[in-house]
Amino acid sequence: MIHQKKWIYKEHNENKVKAICQEYGVLRLAAAVMQNRPDILCEVKTASPEKALYDPFMLKDSDKAVRRINSAIENKEHITIYGDYDADGVTSIVILYMYLKERGANVDYYIPDRVDEGYGINKGALESIRQNGTSLIITVDTGVTAVSEVEYAKKLGMDIIITDHHECKSSVPSCCAVIDPKREDCSYPFTELAGVGVVFKLIAAISGGNDIKELIKKYMAFVCLGTVADVVPLTDENRAFVTLGLERFSSSGNAGIDALLESARLADRKITAGSIGFIVAPRINAAGRLGRAHKSVELFLCNDKERAVTIAGELSEENKRRQTMEQKILDEAVSIIEQNRLHDQKVIVVSKDGWHHGVIGIVSSKITERYYRPSILISTDGDEGKGSGRSISGFNLFEALTYTSDCLAQFGGHSLAAGLSINPGRIGEFRSKINEYADSKLSGECLIPPVYIDAELKGGDINIDSVAGLSVLEPYGMGNPTPVFACTRARISRIGVMSEGRHIKILVNKDGHLLEAIGFNFGYLSDELKMGDCVDIAGTLDINHYNDRDKVQMYIKDVKKSCHK
Repeated sequence: MIHQKKWIYKEHNENKVKAICQEYGVLRLAAAVMQNRPDILCEVKTASPEKALYDPFMLKDSDKAVRRINSAIENKEHITIYGDYDADGVTSIVILYMYLKERGANVDYYIPDRVDEGYGINKGALESIRQNGTSLIITVDTGVTAVSEVEYAKKLGMDIIITDHHECKSSVPSCCAVIDPKREDCSYPFTELAGVGVVFKLIAAISGGNDIKELIKKYMAFVCLGTVADVVPLTDENRAFVTLGLERFSSSGNAGIDALLESARLADRKITAGSIGFIVAPRINAAGRLGRAHKSVELFLCNDKERAVTIAGELSEENKRRQTMEQKILDEAVSIIEQNRLHDQKVIVVSKDGWHHGVIGIVSSKITERYYRPSILISTDGDEGKGSGRSISGFNLFEALTYTSDCLAQFGGHSLAAGLSINPGRIGEFRSKINEYADSKLSGECLIPPVYIDAELKGGDINIDSVAGLSVLEPYGMGNPTPVFACTRARISRIGVMSEGRHIKILVNKDGHLLEAIGFNFGYLSDELKMGDCVDIAGTLDINHYNDRDKVQMYIKDVKKSCHK
């Protein structure tokens, strides 16, 4: 049976499309997408990503941070950078460490162990850092809610500068400076920077706003990596960061980046936001998830090419281990869900003893994608359970956990992702209560997965030039997704399966133009579709290079029988 999805078309105005074609010199297909993406229009008009960068001193407390850091450098104080263990945290540590070292600072860094210490600043770490002689801590990608920990650091005799990008509470920690674009009293024009973006703005501020081109040359590849990896919206200043970083990624001159690209077999390929997000960043995140984030920092700070190659190889192996672990947990979770028909409930809550809690968040994402329901995976160990959840549009997971808070030991997060701690004996009660909440918030309509259509494909659009012209829309990512097109009332000319029936390949005729469409994990449709059928296909477009020949190809998001034959 063809799986039902809800197709939602973006606004379309053919006169506006024609005007964009004329004003911006793009083809119809790109213009049809651009009409609903004002950031793209603005960027194409300015033609300079550097002009999209704001004054770093617009971030509240930047001036205070600059004065304290300059004082620490001049007085040879011991500075410690305290960062998170994910790719955003790692790249934040790397660029700030590089910059401060170049300024002659006495600086080191600290990354908490994900398994033993957990997320954020902890008092044990602060004691260890103080024993090493640190007088100034600069946090990156963490710390904005660590009120009690900051007070403890001050009691130990250390100053703290916080740089973060996460949501703030009504009051921020009392310390030398708190730089976070999400502060309620901060008037910075763009609030969606990644942690590494905030750190780059701090570096620019310390530099007095001078030599911005040199700072971009030195650090923007790392800013790009951290920004893409943290899945922040690729709009406004983030779009500028990623555009500038992609231009420099393959020629960064950093031994670690070069070794990582070589290990990932990307050295001779065009680097895109997609290849960073799906191939490069997971290698960095895998190390952090399995408690070895320091290896990633070491890789990027390494000047020895042979050593860099060795570390990159280790990170690739860690990533393979992470993938194997994820697949095992996913298989076990799906088995439990199917056996107990947990997918009949609006929120899937599944638990098992011994799952590695460093990777259950990724598995939760896959469960939510598979069943299009909020999901929470819980790893149990004795009388302790640690959970990670992901949600869908229209269901605020943080509010749902607040409703069930009497079942939980701890919880935190936001509308689409959250973490929790729970006594395993209360998981059944928790499952019932969160579904009670979901029943009042989620209708059956909400549980039909949407496919957002940017534009309808005309037969005349099926050519190399039109698809190549979509490159003006890059880089793609959150806030600027790869455009999805609808090819409607197309007649199937040929149909076949690949990879032992898992995938499908369809050749369709659209108004006299042939289009090949590939459907990964759509193999089941081979039993339902046949030559001559009239279908509507939603998917993304690309150019397939094979045997020195180029052809347009669509990657299927959904297929349905056409209502109008």
